[in-house]
Amino acid sequence: MKLLSIYLVLVLYSSFYSFGQDYSWKLLNSYAHPNIEAWDINPLEELIVSSKGSLLKLDTNFQVVFTQSKKEFGDISKIDARHSLKTLLFSENQQMLVFVDNTLTFQEGKVDLSSLSVDYATQACYSDHPNRFWIYDEQDARLFRFEGIKSSVKNTEISNLSAITLESFPTSIVESQNQLLLFYKGSGVFIFDYYGSLLRKYDFPKVLQIYPTENHIYLLRKNELMRVHRRTGAELTISLPIKGVEDFRVFGDAVYFKDKTGVKKYSLFQEK
Repeated sequence: MKLLSIYLVLVLYSSFYSFGQDYSWKLLNSYAHPNIEAWDINPLEELIVSSKGSLLKLDTNFQVVFTQSKKEFGDISKIDARHSLKTLLFSENQQMLVFVDNTLTFQEGKVDLSSLSVDYATQACYSDHPNRFWIYDEQDARLFRFEGIKSSVKNTEISNLSAITLESFPTSIVESQNQLLLFYKGSGVFIFDYYGSLLRKYDFPKVLQIYPTENHIYLLRKNELMRVHRRTGAELTISLPIKGVEDFRVFGDAVYFKDKTGVKKYSLFQEK
C-alpha cells in the first residue's frame, strides 16, 4: 500500500512537471486593437469585440466580417457568445440586455432589467440553455435566473448571497455544465448547482480571471495559467507566453489571451 501511494505521488508529480516543462506555446494569430472594452469567442471560434462605438465580429483568421453600431445600446460591459446564433450583450450603464444574431443584427428587442424587478445589475451571463440567463443584483446581493427573452420569467433566485459567500461583489459569473461559477478576485471560486445550492469553494486568492471548460477550471495568475480538474481537483500549471495578460478563453488546445494591445491566439504543443 505504501509503495502504491509513493507511485501515485510520483505519477502526479510527473504529470505536473511535464505540463509545465515539456509543453511550449506557439503563436497562431493576433488581432491588434488597443481599445477593446468587452470580448468573447463563440463556439465557431469567431471573435466578437466591443470597441468605442462599434461591435465587431472576426472570423477564425481574425478578419472583420461584420460590424454593428451600438449607439442605441451604449457601453457594453459583458459579451457572452457561448451560443453562436444568439450572443448576449450586457450594459451596466444602461441596465439592459440585448441579443444579436450571427450577423450582429439586434433581435428580439431589448430587455430593460428594471422591468424584471432588478434594482442594479452588475453581472450577467448566459445559461447553458440559449433561452435562459443569469443576473446578479448588487442592491440586495441576489442572483436571478430568467427563462425566456421577450417575456422573461424568474425561475431561480439565490438571496442574500453575501451571507453565503462572505464576500462583497463577484468579479464575474458564468454557467458551465449546469453549474454556476461565481469568481471573486482575491478570494476564489464558488460553485452553485442548477437550483442555487452551494456545492463548494476553491480558494484562489491570487487569481485574476477564470474560464471553465467541460472538465476543468482554468485560472489566470500574473505570470502563469493553472488548470484544476473539476472532479478530482488535480492542479497543473504552466508559465504564460506573454506578460500583461488581462483575460483569456480556452478552446481545446487553443488559448486566447487579451492584453492592452489586443487578442492573441496560442496553441500548446508538446516538445519532442
